[in-house]
Amino acid sequence: MDIPVVASAFGAGLLSFFSPCVLPLLPVYAGILTTDAGDGAEFSLARRCANTVAFVLGISCVFVTMGAGVASLGSFMKSPWVTMALGVVVVFFGLLLSGVVTVPFLQKDSRAGALGRIKVRGVLSAFLLGVAFSFGWTPCVGPILGSILAVAAGQGPALQGGALLLCYSLGLCVPFVAITLASGAVFERLRGLNRFLPVAQRIGGVLIAIMGVWMIATQVGTVQAQSRAAQAASEDAQSAALVSEAQGVHAGDAETSGISTAWKNVSLTDLDGNVHRLSEYKGEPLYFEFWGSWCSSCVADLGQLEEVYQEHAEAGDVRVTSVVVPDQNGERSPEDFVAWAREKDVKVPVLMDTNGSLSRYIGVNGFPTSVFVGSDGQIAKVRVGAIERDELESLLAELS
Repeated sequence: MDIPVVASAFGAGLLSFFSPCVLPLLPVYAGILTTDAGDGAEFSLARRCANTVAFVLGISCVFVTMGAGVASLGSFMKSPWVTMALGVVVVFFGLLLSGVVTVPFLQKDSRAGALGRIKVRGVLSAFLLGVAFSFGWTPCVGPILGSILAVAAGQGPALQGGALLLCYSLGLCVPFVAITLASGAVFERLRGLNRFLPVAQRIGGVLIAIMGVWMIATQVGTVQAQSRAAQAASEDAQSAALVSEAQGVHAGDAETSGISTAWKNVSLTDLDGNVHRLSEYKGEPLYFEFWGSWCSSCVADLGQLEEVYQEHAEAGDVRVTSVVVPDQNGERSPEDFVAWAREKDVKVPVLMDTNGSLSRYIGVNGFPTSVFVGSDGQIAKVRVGAIERDELESLLAELS
């Protein structure tokens, strides 16, 4: 646990002690623990100490058990969303304590009338009184305890949650022990603090609400990072699916009879932003390859594609170009792809199928995909998968 969290838990215990529900009743509790109900005589110092320590242990046992329990539950729900939800709960408790939010049925306290009938006859009864004190708290103090329990739920494992509530118990019990064993004059001075308790409670409520806001704010970055990671994982999965279909696949011919002639008039953009249509190449053989910057085998074969392009550009027998589909199948955006291509010094011409129309018309389902177009403007062959250089040259020779 972080030191600020421990300090906050201890401070919350102090705030609980000085709440309007506890401090005004302190003389009553002290009287029960230090005075014989039969004759009103004060117990010996040793017995007063024993009763007070047993009372405090009763309180602590309940709180530590609560902390361990909620932390165990929190370990099964460990996520930033749970922490943010708990932060909302803490903010609500802070507003309730500060008086900004009012819940009438939570403001009742019936302990004072029953205290007069309680008698402590030994250490065990003092311990049980501490347990009863813990369970009998009204929500006047409950918002503070609830806030710490919400923090404990996000700690996990159970040991840390129990330790956090132990710090809270110490914050409540240390001044309780000190004051209970002090003289009666101390109680008279404490009564003078009663008029300041409402203000202290409001300040404490504001601090608790701030702690809840902090719990929420610290998880925003985590949620954003998880969202980005999930999106990247989805894109990677899509890319992996295409790669599994295309990379390492033996070259095979795809069906071309059902391809619409609309593919010729799809608008494509080169790296300089100029618009082209493949119908411009009618009258001369054309070869173009669909590839992607995310496709490792495609990038590895770029050198071969560039050599083919340069060789046939010099020969003037076949026009060679390539096509990428931005923003799809894990590909970069048009702007990012242009920057990437410039950085990699891609020499083969690249046309960007920005809306994916060309790939849909041709039915591209794997990368790389090679398309061979005759001088009559008709698609002669579509082949999916990498093609060895010798075979590629043979297929290009058939076109010319």
